Formats: sequence, C-alpha cells, structure tokens
Amino acid sequence: MNPKDTKSPLREPIRRRKYDEQFKRDAVALLETGRSGTQLARELGISQWNLRDWKRLFGSGGDRAAAAPATVPSAGGAVDMAVELADLRRELEAVRGQRDILKKALAIVAQEPANATR
Repeated sequence: MNPKDTKSPLREPIRRRKYDEQFKRDAVALLETGRSGTQLARELGISQWNLRDWKRLFGSGGDRAAAAPATVPSAGGAVDMAVELADLRRELEAVRGQRDILKKALAIVAQEPANATR
C-alpha cells in the first residue's frame, strides 16, 4: 500500500497562527493579574497551552523574562483589542442567528393560508 493513499483527500493542512511578542507579553500580563487561564485563553481565541508556554517565557517568574529586552507597552493593547474582537464576533454570530429566525418567521407570516378565499 502506498503511504500517499492513506491520507484523506478532504483533509486540509493545519495552519499555525503566529502571534507577535507584544501580544504574548500582554496576554501573560493579563494572566498575572489573577485572571483564569482558561477564561483568558477562550477570550483571546488561543489555546491554554500557548498561554502556559508564554507564561514560562515572558512571565515574571520565568528565567528568560529577565533576559528579554524591555518593550514599550502598546498604545491600545493588542490583547484588549483581541478580547474585544472575540466579543464582537460572538455578538455578530448571535445577531445573525436572530436575523435568520426573523426571516423564517416573516416568510411564514407572509404566506397565504391554503383555505383563504379571494
């Protein structure tokens, strides 16, 4: 059997997302303020494992954190913007669902009853 035949033709390659260092540092800073790692990861749309690894790299107790050069905090905060974007996407999905329900309801109300006389 050829190894190429074992792969499913419908399977797409997994694309790795890349995050800049400032985003990672901002995420770790939020984590160190006492926020739940699971909750924060969900809000940012990242894996909690990524957050754990970033904490090891950039956290206040991390070995490499002291050796890393200090960066200027971003003006708007990339993490705050990512959290807001995630919230807006969830809200948009909810509004789209409501819109679809209203479209279906309008179509039902607009139909003439089968026994209606003209």
